[in-house]
Amino acid sequence: MLRNSRPQTGLEAKFSMQFAMAAALVARKVGLSELTDEFVRRPEVQAIFPRVSFTSTDATAEGSAFAPADSVEITTKAGETLKSGPVAFAKGSHQRPLSRSELFEKFADCLGAQFQNSNKSRAFENLMMFDRLNGAGDLSLQSQ
Repeated sequence: MLRNSRPQTGLEAKFSMQFAMAAALVARKVGLSELTDEFVRRPEVQAIFPRVSFTSTDATAEGSAFAPADSVEITTKAGETLKSGPVAFAKGSHQRPLSRSELFEKFADCLGAQFQNSNKSRAFENLMMFDRLNGAGDLSLQSQ
């Protein structure tokens, strides 16, 4: 799936480990706001692509199509190797859920800049109590 080693567009970047690593280093996050053609083409992002490599395994966790664990190794310019150790479940998975503030940050990023922060907050709070709403109309992002 991660077939684009040197993406030039946001769409190509969605399928690039090189981009994921570059965005994490440059922006300190990988969200929808980084998946733009302009961000992908930034020289400091493009410069990281050739320095990222990855390998995969055929091993799978029992009862799953996924590897038992992933890991990340980063070699610094000074030659130091930083290792994550095995990561069995991604942040945001059922086993490692996002905190409420991380969930809101992701929600707000998905909505984009066209909505006011107060509207994003209200919609998020309504979603967090979805089971107690009167109807879907209560999720509106319009000012009330």
